[in-house]
Amino acid sequence: MERTDGTADKVKILGRKIFFVNPSSKISNHVLLDLRDNEYEAYCIDDFRHVKYALQNFDDSICFVCVDSGLSYTTWYKFIKSVEFDAKFHGVLIGVLSERMPQSKKDFFLLNTNLPCGFTMTNMPFKDIFKRIQKVLDINEAKGKRKFIRLLLSMNKRINAFAEIKGRVFSLEMLDISSVGFAVNVSASVASSFVPKQVLKSVSITLDKTTFTVQCVVLMSKVSGKVCNSVLYFLNPPDKFVQAVKAFIFEELDKSLEKLLSASSLDRTDYESLDLDSLGTYGEISEDEELEEIAEAEEIEEIEEIEEATEVDFSKIIVEADEEGEDENG
Repeated sequence: MERTDGTADKVKILGRKIFFVNPSSKISNHVLLDLRDNEYEAYCIDDFRHVKYALQNFDDSICFVCVDSGLSYTTWYKFIKSVEFDAKFHGVLIGVLSERMPQSKKDFFLLNTNLPCGFTMTNMPFKDIFKRIQKVLDINEAKGKRKFIRLLLSMNKRINAFAEIKGRVFSLEMLDISSVGFAVNVSASVASSFVPKQVLKSVSITLDKTTFTVQCVVLMSKVSGKVCNSVLYFLNPPDKFVQAVKAFIFEELDKSLEKLLSASSLDRTDYESLDLDSLGTYGEISEDEELEEIAEAEEIEEIEEIEEATEVDFSKIIVEADEEGEDENG
């Protein structure tokens, strides 16, 4: 069922979380990692009894159900139908993955379930599975307008940053980070060093006990009272640093999901005995949900502004920075 409310606009900006339910090792050890490396916000949920709680919290997500183990094909079918007919999950897009399902059962799934993310056979090399799933994700706007996953850094003690400017070292209050840049707060007294296109040649970022020194360019800045909020973009960062940032981001995201799910009650529904006739028909969107979506408008506008800033072509800035460095080194 296609959703026609404000969620569509939200997805276009923020994209969708991707959950692999009951994943095989082929998915969790290979496909998931490739998706994350390509900036898809993908997760594994091993125990299907946690799935509905996750979907209640992220009700515009994509959910791939791996049906070869854990439950019988018939029971997985009933589980999927229970999601399909529940009003709480009207924005969730379901797909099915299987390595060995017989064609007759596959046809049954395709004819009797609503699968916006299709049915993908995974009896093929990892790279081919990745390409097929990536195509499905792109069709369903999994990334949205954002190109890179951004992690909020509220009081995160695992990471800190300093910038050396004109011989002085300034502590940067990190607000969020992605593999291409990060947002910071600095004192308004040094705002002149954080104007757009300004190159910061020595920024030190420490992840746990490892420190990296990178160059950054200021994308955008906004002074409010005594604080200057700036977005910094990494200039030609080494691959080792980029991979460390990506690993850090997903470690933190995985921790957040684990914390959320550990606080939830397990789904105790006996899906094997579930009477599908009791599920009724598709639910309707409630007024409360519509009000929640309206409340997200300001967040979406802010992200749009940052994403538009990342459309800037930095090739000239990078060249200019390199030329300045050559002049200084004589």
